[in-house]
Amino acid sequence: MTQSRKTSLAAFGVVVVVAVYLFLNSSYFTAAGLTWTGLNFLDEALLNEHVCFQPCNVLQIDRRALERQIEQHPWVENATVRWQWPNTIEVEVAERFPVASVAGPDGPLLIDRAGVLLTPPVKWHGSELPRIVNVDLTSTDQLKSAARIVSEMPPAITAHLDKWDAADRALITEEGTRILLGELEDLQSKFALLELIWNDLAANGKVPAVIDLRVLKNPVVRTH
Repeated sequence: MTQSRKTSLAAFGVVVVVAVYLFLNSSYFTAAGLTWTGLNFLDEALLNEHVCFQPCNVLQIDRRALERQIEQHPWVENATVRWQWPNTIEVEVAERFPVASVAGPDGPLLIDRAGVLLTPPVKWHGSELPRIVNVDLTSTDQLKSAARIVSEMPPAITAHLDKWDAADRALITEEGTRILLGELEDLQSKFALLELIWNDLAANGKVPAVIDLRVLKNPVVRTH
């Protein structure tokens, strides 16, 4: 290969590299904003304000850093950032799911399945949720326990549940039935027994006043 041919190939290579560089850094790959999916409660405008995203080249975005920033929003449980050709940045959001409400110092708050306290979002329309009462809002353990109880309850009881009294460790239904749970270590077994008792009473048209499950091997039922 002659020297002139080598020079020509080298020059051509430089031209190709420069062309590719200019193409990849052109406005063709500039994302003007974020595309949000998975939103039920959250508002796109508020999330955009939270992120403060500025138009930039999609190839220069640190997707993991952007995910972490989005996940700092209290209502975002998980965020996944994806690039779609050529200049779309899609953010799939998994929102926290509220399972109960609690009275806060400045108004009602919501609790998700992990016991995280949430301020009701703009799109929240006051859906009926079980209430948590007599709980210390500064106690992570109490909030987690309350969320676990409400989340793991048998569906048949959930449909009737009015509130969980954290101080008395009692579930209170809309009909006024008090379900005393006591210690929460064997919660699954207590809920399995509760479901059997509840269904048996319902089949006989009885509404219990108290279902005492504090001693698992010796449940006590008192009817009206």
